[in-house]
Amino acid sequence: MSEGVLVDDHILLRMLLGEEPRELRPRGGGVATTGLWYHRLCRALADQAVVGSMSRRLGGVSPEVAAEVIAAVIELPESIELVPLRTIGWPMGELVRDGARLNLLSLEALAAARFLDAEICYAQANENEPLIDAAHTHAIPIRSLQI
Repeated sequence: MSEGVLVDDHILLRMLLGEEPRELRPRGGGVATTGLWYHRLCRALADQAVVGSMSRRLGGVSPEVAAEVIAAVIELPESIELVPLRTIGWPMGELVRDGARLNLLSLEALAAARFLDAEICYAQANENEPLIDAAHTHAIPIRSLQI
């Protein structure tokens, strides 16, 4: 079992703010995210007309810190792996063929975690019972963090 974690958009933002939850990686290990979680973070921060939990979090920091975070979102640090759809597109199709009934975002997360042999870590705000059930079915560790 890998020590790496696959993080959702909420946890990714916390990390880019320098606020990585202590319990995220108790034994170290790498961090990755999916294309759709990355897109949701980009979308939440790019459109100032949209106000949500992520944009509010960024609004609570100094303009300098906000600019640094935006730059880090635009050019993800090398320490954060972004799993390409080219790599997991076929495995996603196989999951559907084998009975997975998930939305695209959850399907991508499940396939990425399998590919990386990583634990899925998501913010409690992103509670997703179908993804949790599918992770258990496929023996993929998954846990929520209260952030």
